[in-house]
Amino acid sequence: MSSRFYMSEVPKGRKRRFSEDEDMSDAQSLPSPRSFVEKHQRRYTERPIDIKRCKSGIQKQSSNAALLATMNRDKLVSLLQGLLEGHPELRQNIMTYIPAPTIASATSVLQDMEKQMVDSFPYSRHGPSRDAYTFSRVREPMGELIDTVTQYASHFTSAIVFPTTCFSFLDLATHVAHRLPVWDNEEHNTMRRNLYRDLAGFWLNTVRSAASKLQEGESYSSHTVSDWAKSLAQHNGHTNGLFTDAVHEFTRLLLSNPPSEKPRTSLCHRPGLVDKDLSRFGPQSPVVGYAD
Repeated sequence: MSSRFYMSEVPKGRKRRFSEDEDMSDAQSLPSPRSFVEKHQRRYTERPIDIKRCKSGIQKQSSNAALLATMNRDKLVSLLQGLLEGHPELRQNIMTYIPAPTIASATSVLQDMEKQMVDSFPYSRHGPSRDAYTFSRVREPMGELIDTVTQYASHFTSAIVFPTTCFSFLDLATHVAHRLPVWDNEEHNTMRRNLYRDLAGFWLNTVRSAASKLQEGESYSSHTVSDWAKSLAQHNGHTNGLFTDAVHEFTRLLLSNPPSEKPRTSLCHRPGLVDKDLSRFGPQSPVVGYAD
């Protein structure tokens, strides 16, 4: 009898089967079919709301990005400009995210605008015309280019900008002015003349600002000053003396030697050619210029 009991005893170390534990568990602890179905239903009636809300948010962002991606730069600029004009209270917040223009970024913008102006010329097998009809086709993009040059010049010649950057942009802007078309009707050249007048003022103010910073302790290398002088003299020669006032101020403020310094080497090279190019300054005017 004891041997029969010994054979039915569970050996030590052997784990009980899962079925044995199930038999020992309370039957009421098992979930009923109804509770399982209800739990399953709650899972699929509650979660889709959250999932839909999450997906809707992502879809909304993607939709905005997709719509903005279909707009070119001009349309985006127009949209942003309209937003700033319609909601002035947003201007400060929006402008903090817009980086200040650089010489490189301004160059890129002006090149694109200049290309638009050139592309607006009507086709002619005899080459671009300068008549009234052509002016009517080119006037708008040319006006936008001139306005942008003026706005950039105002920014790059402000007091917070270092003179090297000021002179670099003015050189760039004046070259743009040189490339503007000259029209048959002199009245159509008014915008071009006005741009030259504005640029002459920017050159003059930049010369005075550079001299003021020099008095405050700023220093410029002789090579840098030479480059400024060369650029200004060349533009003055190209415009038949429109920048003469700036040339005079440059000579007086940036090239005059203080009494304690030894006289500098003249910035004018090849005197014969220089005198020919800058003779318009008059015999009493200091000469600043290059012929190379």
